[in-house]
Amino acid sequence: MTELTERLNSFESRLHSMEYELAELRRFAADTERKQAAEPEQPLWALYAEPPAVPAPSVPPPEPIFRPELPVTAPLKAPLPASRRELDLSALLGARALAWTGGAVMLLGIVFFFVLAVERGWIGPLARVSLGAAASVICLAAGTWLQRRFGGTYAAVSAAGVGVAGLYATLLAATALYDLVPRPAALALAGGIAALGAGLAILWNTQTLAALGLVGAALVPIPIALQDGHLSPVGTAFAVLILAATGAVAVPRDWTRLYAVTSAIVTLESFALVFTHEPRATAVAIAAWLVSGSAAVWLMVRERLTSTATSLALQSAVFAGWSAAVLYHGGARGYALLVVAGAYGVVSVLLWRRDRNAAAVLWAIALTLAAIAAALLVSGVSLTIVWAAEAAVLSRLARRVIEPKFQLAALVWLTLAYVHGVAADAPLTKLFVENTDTWIATVSAASLAVATAIVGLSTFDWDSRGESLLGRMIEDLRRSQPLLRTGALVLAAVAALYSASLAVVTLPGSWDWGHVAVAGLWSVAAVGLVAARLSRGALALTGAATVLALGYDVEQIGDPQRWWSLVAVSVAAVVVAVVTQLRSETDALDLPAFASLTVSVGLAGGGLWGLLNGPALGTGLLALAVGYGVLAELLSGKHRDFATAVGVAALGVAVPASVLLLDGTWLVLAWTMAAALLAVFAASEERLQVGSLVYLGLAFVHTLVFEAQPSDVFVAHRHPGAGAPAGVLLVVSCAVLAVTMPRLRQPLAWLGGSLALYAATLTILELFEDTGGGIDTAFQRGHTAVSAVWGIAGLMLLVAGLKQAGRRFQIAGFALFGLSLAKLFIYDLAFLSSVARAGSFLAVGAVLLIGGFFYQRLAGTRPTIDSPV
Repeated sequence: MTELTERLNSFESRLHSMEYELAELRRFAADTERKQAAEPEQPLWALYAEPPAVPAPSVPPPEPIFRPELPVTAPLKAPLPASRRELDLSALLGARALAWTGGAVMLLGIVFFFVLAVERGWIGPLARVSLGAAASVICLAAGTWLQRRFGGTYAAVSAAGVGVAGLYATLLAATALYDLVPRPAALALAGGIAALGAGLAILWNTQTLAALGLVGAALVPIPIALQDGHLSPVGTAFAVLILAATGAVAVPRDWTRLYAVTSAIVTLESFALVFTHEPRATAVAIAAWLVSGSAAVWLMVRERLTSTATSLALQSAVFAGWSAAVLYHGGARGYALLVVAGAYGVVSVLLWRRDRNAAAVLWAIALTLAAIAAALLVSGVSLTIVWAAEAAVLSRLARRVIEPKFQLAALVWLTLAYVHGVAADAPLTKLFVENTDTWIATVSAASLAVATAIVGLSTFDWDSRGESLLGRMIEDLRRSQPLLRTGALVLAAVAALYSASLAVVTLPGSWDWGHVAVAGLWSVAAVGLVAARLSRGALALTGAATVLALGYDVEQIGDPQRWWSLVAVSVAAVVVAVVTQLRSETDALDLPAFASLTVSVGLAGGGLWGLLNGPALGTGLLALAVGYGVLAELLSGKHRDFATAVGVAALGVAVPASVLLLDGTWLVLAWTMAAALLAVFAASEERLQVGSLVYLGLAFVHTLVFEAQPSDVFVAHRHPGAGAPAGVLLVVSCAVLAVTMPRLRQPLAWLGGSLALYAATLTILELFEDTGGGIDTAFQRGHTAVSAVWGIAGLMLLVAGLKQAGRRFQIAGFALFGLSLAKLFIYDLAFLSSVARAGSFLAVGAVLLIGGFFYQRLAGTRPTIDSPV
């Protein structure tokens, strides 16, 4: 029995059981009503008591009735969904297994009998073929009789299948082994066998018998080709006819597997014929493509785009593409693919209203084939433009008809255009390898930019449709519409900038100036982005311009173009930094803005360093520092942290500017004045105190290292007091800072006093050299005076400390006394003449005596030291 017969028998048995159970329930209800009528006084709770046990039925339930089913001529429109069933051993040991096993054994017996007869020479070729045909016909007749007598049984189908298989085997033996049947007659007989098997399969509604008849007929050209050494166009055409018959039989009855197997066999045979380049191979290939494509479309429409139907449609398209590639050459190959693509496109349009899913798949196939055809017909920039234009058209069409599949196809086309454009038309090497023919790359990149912008602006939303095959992908695409819009617009902007860069890099002039123009273009674009409130894009583009300038321009292009690139990018960086900070939601320092500011300082300084030299460089750096200073003052209100950063940049740039413009005491004057001015301005902005101290430190270090070195005090030379003015300037600066910085007043006062004593020492040595005499003699006389001055200074500090100033002055006085004594015994005693040495000792000793007197006199009234000597 077939599967349908089993279902009908099972349904009939279950229906009889339900009728029996319903009769028992009715009888029980009638008995209950009679009991309640006989006992009306029964309490209410008794109604809810457990009912009495139902006696066993007097009539046993009817057993399932087996009835031989009649042939079914029409397939079920909506087959029941397959349910998961437990393992049924009857499927392995029942009628089906016995029938098919018997058929296989019988077929093997026939084969073994033939083999035995051939080996022993019992019968000749004609007798062998006749016996095989007779046995096959007998099997067919037996199967037909069983079907008519007992209905749909496995034995009938098995016997008929053995008969069909035997007829094919007999035909192949008669044709390929014994040459008893000509090739055309063999094909005609195979067609007759296929028609017989298909007719019985349709009449009995069995896919197995149809498979034996049709698949066997499709395989007939293969053994004939093996004997002849090649496939003939006639044999392959016969297989195509069998494929058409299979589609006519299998598609209406949803025998998808049967058609898929037959289609695969015929497609392979057609492929083999195409590769032989037979004269009539083109016609056969066209016929095979039309038959397979039509059946695939039919399946897609009937089955609502299942994976099998879609695979068959793709298989037909692949066959058409490969056949065109093998059979045609040059432009003819591209035109052939265009014809195939046009056919799929026309069918897609015709199916649009009836089945949009199937139409979308066919449209995608058409576009793919058209892309390959375009690649064969055109080359270079034209291909990129064609693909980009298709992406733009599809995206607009998708928005117009609200079809996401078209948008998906547009993205595929756009990806292909980018791959071809970046790999072939407009590679990055066009921008970094010197050339003079970038116009093709410019047009290609521009087409990509326009197409990407159109795709981004064509996004839309739609209701979830639950497509069977592409449902998840379409749903993900719907959720990604905002991201797709943003990403496409950003990519379009990048492509447009790249196109413009390719356009300006080969402007009339030189390659080097062209790259300066590229750096300027990117800088202007960054400023435009930040003006359009796209700070992130502006910062990213500024970073890219910085990488371009430092990574390529500085290394690859010549002077002075490389430095102009740095200057152009630095201007954009500072503008982006300022605007980003001003649009910050908080007053705190914006880290990206600070990074952009840092980049601007470095690039501007580097650019000026390469463009200018000497005083001109100093002037340029000073102007840059002034500019940053003015900017810091303008931003000092709300954005205090960023203004401080800009101010630090200004002060930092001013240092090398002053070094290049000034030297000697003038440089110390500039730095001490800067320190004093910053200390004055620190009254309104406390952070300027740091800059003031930095400049004071620079002046101090420069004075001790270059202007008034400590060696000037101990080594005799002409003009030892040349650095004294620098020391005086430091003293004045320390005084100003001490007045404006109360917390640092005492350290600054002691530093100023020390510097004043140091400047006085150098001045004394200079004055004694100016009085005349030799340098060494005058220098030694000066040291006698220096010893006396140090001692007097220590005495004054001690007296001041004993009177009013406090303990610090006393300690300072004693420290200065100790320094004077150290000078006497370490330097004067070793290096001065006897007269100068004696004078130094007398002067210091006298001061120490006077100091002891004052300490004893003043310590009694104001004790500051516990045990005076």
